[in-house]
Amino acid sequence: MSDWNPKDPEALTTRYDLADWSVDDRADVAAALADAEIAHSWNGSELLVAQDSEESVDAILDEIEDELDSRDDSDDDDNEGEDNITEYELDEWSEAERKQLCDMLDNLDIGYRWDGTMLLVPIGVEAIVDSCLDSIDSRGVTFVDDNN
Repeated sequence: MSDWNPKDPEALTTRYDLADWSVDDRADVAAALADAEIAHSWNGSELLVAQDSEESVDAILDEIEDELDSRDDSDDDDNEGEDNITEYELDEWSEAERKQLCDMLDNLDIGYRWDGTMLLVPIGVEAIVDSCLDSIDSRGVTFVDDNN
């Protein structure tokens, strides 16, 4: 498994489309895979794992989905977890800068998604994301706080 490289076109890779999963849910997936010591990578919201890890990953994803279903049943009045999201408006950033940020977040296994030019990340990773943003550009990023 240590020889698996997601960027190698010859590597036997299984891909999971997790676009329908929230950033928090994908962060839970990354944490569970790290705990299980399963090598993985992200291409946007697509999870990539070595094909020989597929059975283990399926079990982990099934377990997380079961937990999510249980939470959804008990939290019907919840507003889809959006309260657990930190937003960064990056409309003044170039496409290359946003790509560089995606690469950094992927390497750090931080779940994220884009809403236009707004970066959405789970609460709790702000310090890491802020460091990434600072290392790319110091023009200043507008923090959007919907809770005020």
